[in-house]
Amino acid sequence: MNPSQCESARGVQVIQAMRCVVALVGAFAASVGAAAGSDDWPLLGRNADMQHNSPLQIINERNVGQLGLAWSAEMPTKEGMVGNALVVDGVVYQGAPRTQVFANDLKTGKLLWKFEAPVKMPDGLSAPRWAFNVNRGIAVSGDHVFYASADCKLYAINRKSGAQDWSVEACDASQKTGWYAMTMAPRVGGGMVFVGNTCGDTGIGRGHVDAFDEKTGKPVWRFYTVPDDPAKGKQKTPELERAVKTWGKGELSKTTNGCGSVWDGITYDAKLNQLYISVDGPAPWNPVLRGTGVGDELYTNSVVALDARTGKYIWHYKETPNDGWNYSATAHLMLADLPIGGSSRRVLMTAPKNGFFYVLDAKTGKFISANNVVPVNWASGIDPKTGRPIPKADARYWEKKDGKAVILPSTAGAHSWQAMAYNEQTGLVYLGAAVMPTFAEFRPVCSL
Repeated sequence: MNPSQCESARGVQVIQAMRCVVALVGAFAASVGAAAGSDDWPLLGRNADMQHNSPLQIINERNVGQLGLAWSAEMPTKEGMVGNALVVDGVVYQGAPRTQVFANDLKTGKLLWKFEAPVKMPDGLSAPRWAFNVNRGIAVSGDHVFYASADCKLYAINRKSGAQDWSVEACDASQKTGWYAMTMAPRVGGGMVFVGNTCGDTGIGRGHVDAFDEKTGKPVWRFYTVPDDPAKGKQKTPELERAVKTWGKGELSKTTNGCGSVWDGITYDAKLNQLYISVDGPAPWNPVLRGTGVGDELYTNSVVALDARTGKYIWHYKETPNDGWNYSATAHLMLADLPIGGSSRRVLMTAPKNGFFYVLDAKTGKFISANNVVPVNWASGIDPKTGRPIPKADARYWEKKDGKAVILPSTAGAHSWQAMAYNEQTGLVYLGAAVMPTFAEFRPVCSL
């Protein structure tokens, strides 16, 4: 039985069947005007708003059938590559697992340089071994290509030569302090590099996001997504002091350290100078195993806005309270300026694992709208006044007499870290989604 079928550490067994769909979501109305054309794709989402859409008109529905292969290049890696390739000044940059980065000529495919850090696969549980086989991409800014490695190091690689200019530790991969690793594509903006990490759903350690000076690698700030152990005394920031009250009695000191990883969703807002992060859920998955008297368990399963310059908390929006389904919020965070109520409004859009597509006010975090993009049975909808989900008992397996339930979406989610795209001319957001009914059974110990 594989890990997706037997989750003993999380206290729930899941069996899944999947159907994939493509969702088109109307973003109210088409925005006016198109971005300037460019052959480059310098950022993960092409532009800072992470819209993943090119304004170029050369390829269209009339000539797309004439496309053919211009060149191909064999990439010198044994692992699969899933991150977005970036294109800057006629060069294609790509990241691969095991701390590898490649630069290829855009016109010919010729390999210009290869970077590979001398990283040794860890023994035992000193770091998540699986993370060394995962990389979701890179960032490019100025003279550097930035790579976040599984062993918690952030690398700055010279864009022209492929030589390492600097590296810095962005989390602690040792078993002693946490089961941390990094698999995400770093984000850039305002002269800084932003990166989060993963705890592998273990509940060991506290999730955090770090900002570094992009030229020197000097740490600028760190934001923790969950409180420290209350037994240590008062929290170091007001937002964490508020957050600690939302966790169950004794939960943070006895059953979990909270985790709250930010393992992918980060977006820099150049207009508001804010950084938006999407935070994973608490661990273990099963709420019964996370203590009693739980509240929102902040800031897990939330979108959080920070001052990009200082890392100070601005606002948060909670997506899935009392999460028992692994409904991570760590999805793509997209920005747009939309005409709403007769005026232009800057909004944040996201479609996390819980099956809903959300539109929030980017400046304030105020709820604007949400609709499900796939069938869901954990909530009947989102209250338009409060922005809170309207819970249903159907999927709450931990409250059933037999501990069993079929849940929708599945623990893999309706939509995860994969990108969405927004076409400002049509006013539509395009995303892939999965309909995967999951049978969940509460088993404190899973029999293999």
